[in-house]
Amino acid sequence: MQNITIFCFGASYFVALVLEVVGLWARFGWHRVVMIAMAVAGLFAHSAYLVLHAAGDAATVGTPAEWYLVVAWVLAALYVGGLFAMPRSSVGLFSLPLVVALVVVAAYSSESPFAPRRGSVFWGALHGWLLALGAVAVSVGFLAGAMYLVQSWRLKRKLPPSRGFRLPSLETLEHVNGTALGFSVIFVAGGVIAGVILSRFRGSDATPASLWADPLVWTSSLLLLWLVVAEVFRWVYPAARHGRKVAYLTLASFGFLMLMLIAMRWAGGVHESKPATVADRSAISPQTAERSATLDLGGTA
Repeated sequence: MQNITIFCFGASYFVALVLEVVGLWARFGWHRVVMIAMAVAGLFAHSAYLVLHAAGDAATVGTPAEWYLVVAWVLAALYVGGLFAMPRSSVGLFSLPLVVALVVVAAYSSESPFAPRRGSVFWGALHGWLLALGAVAVSVGFLAGAMYLVQSWRLKRKLPPSRGFRLPSLETLEHVNGTALGFSVIFVAGGVIAGVILSRFRGSDATPASLWADPLVWTSSLLLLWLVVAEVFRWVYPAARHGRKVAYLTLASFGFLMLMLIAMRWAGGVHESKPATVADRSAISPQTAERSATLDLGGTA
């Protein structure tokens, strides 16, 4: 794992792109399997690289190179999700060239870190937005799953349609269920990875013990674990891709989301708000820092 380089996942994405292009004219027996394997392997190595690059002692975070890699990771994750959600689409012909280009640009970009304050703001915003999008995706899946069960119950009992109560077709709700589950994995995984990188800006305050003491950290990790297991189960067990089973998976996902939202009520540790210090304010502007230092010294005196 420590030997993972940008070339590893960049080459995997490139091979997947070549297979996408070749698929326009000819497809061999294991064409799709190999293409998915290369894309998933590239995304796994990409994710491991970001986490290890943030966790390593000699690593830097908040650099221009990492900004490109994060954008590439999101696009690659969306592509992998699309391979399962829309197996007959050619989205990869459009998204993979951009992913490969971003990885190449990242390989030749500066690795000098931005100011800690700027990097912390960026990763903090990304962490919050991705988890928010993950919560939206889980909620959409929950609503679609609930409507699917209600519609299925009505059809089984051959209840006549009501003018004031109409629901989408079972096929539409089933598609929304599967798509929402796939996107929730991508967004929550991205939010967790961004949180790991953000913890590097906390210095000694972000020890493993302090991270796992925060209920929001372990509940979001538990949500991610369930989403990954549910998505893997859905694709390994074909029957879980259709009917009531996928609805049950999204309902259970919403239950784990509720645990995370409840934990936000008692969030502490690394998520606890702290008053800004003179050092924090100095990252904004020298004039502000000078005025803040004068006021603080005057107040102490």
